[in-house]
Amino acid sequence: MNVILEDVTKYYGSKLVLDRVSLTIPEGGFVALLGPSGCGKTTLLNALAGLTNIDGGTIKAGGVTWSAKGYNLVPEERKIGMVFQDFALWPHMNVFENVAFSLRLKKRPSREIKAQVAEALATVQMKGYEGSYPYQLSGGQRQRVAFARALVVRPSLLLMDEPLSSLDAQLREKMRWEIIRIVLGAGITTVYVTHDQAEALSLADHVVLLNQGRIEQAGSPTQLYREPATVFAANFLGCSNLLEGRALEVRGDYSMVLCQGLKIYTSGKLSPGQEVEIMIRPADIMINTQSQGPGASLKAVILQRSFQGVNWQYRVALEEASNIQLEVWNTQEMAVADIIQLWLPADRCRALSGVLENYQSEYKCANL
Repeated sequence: MNVILEDVTKYYGSKLVLDRVSLTIPEGGFVALLGPSGCGKTTLLNALAGLTNIDGGTIKAGGVTWSAKGYNLVPEERKIGMVFQDFALWPHMNVFENVAFSLRLKKRPSREIKAQVAEALATVQMKGYEGSYPYQLSGGQRQRVAFARALVVRPSLLLMDEPLSSLDAQLREKMRWEIIRIVLGAGITTVYVTHDQAEALSLADHVVLLNQGRIEQAGSPTQLYREPATVFAANFLGCSNLLEGRALEVRGDYSMVLCQGLKIYTSGKLSPGQEVEIMIRPADIMINTQSQGPGASLKAVILQRSFQGVNWQYRVALEEASNIQLEVWNTQEMAVADIIQLWLPADRCRALSGVLENYQSEYKCANL
């Protein structure tokens, strides 16, 4: 079932929470709604679920209008499954009773209930736990039961509201693989709300980045990470180095940008005099290597370092502009105070629109 949102608008009092959001969710697609607290992602999920009315626009699914101004199809008629952040399991019911609850409300035959509960529990690998109570289960097992309860109704649309946020880091990693297995196996159209960029990039085939109730950028995980359209997108979707500059000239398929006296090359054609932010990911900066193609060669000194298992993370200051500090990731181990040569490939430098709020330093890393 494909879902189409057109100009969806929502106010809480005088505050605009969703600002004309338009989005198509293809049948069988896995869409992540990503963004900081207060960006509107949970409100949008609740609108899809029918838990909140909208003040403008429409939500349609399979050609049927679900929501419009003054109209809201009730949740039980939308054929959706929902997984909540806190599991929301009944503590006085065992696993079977928790999963069967919605089917019993619909007064389904006993034989049908048993068959569908068994199928749902097998899908999440919880067969044999039917008689267990929530307090007897681990966090990961409780989350699996929550998934089974959402799947048991055989939904056309699965909605998940930060379902892994209450789990520890190691269990979250494990459950990501489980979500991929469950969702791909079931082939259900899925919308997943998260503020965690790693979850969005690793789980979804389409990421929608929200900012202040609007869609900042939407596309595949690789598109958003490698080709952010704005400063906000670059910072929220990973660690990025940002350099303010002004375009000087175009040279073939590349542009030269002057950043505090440094000549940086970026792919794409800019207008001379155009003010931009040049973004480059820490892993895309090469250290002590021969230049290959257009780019900028800069000498730097290592100020700090941090070992992250696979890579070393270095904070470096540029020799020609010591007030500019960059984040650089590399597998080579080097010492603080070492002098190194950086290579910034032009095809990895991207010119961005937008202004970085409260700009205080030359880099901003979302995961540090």
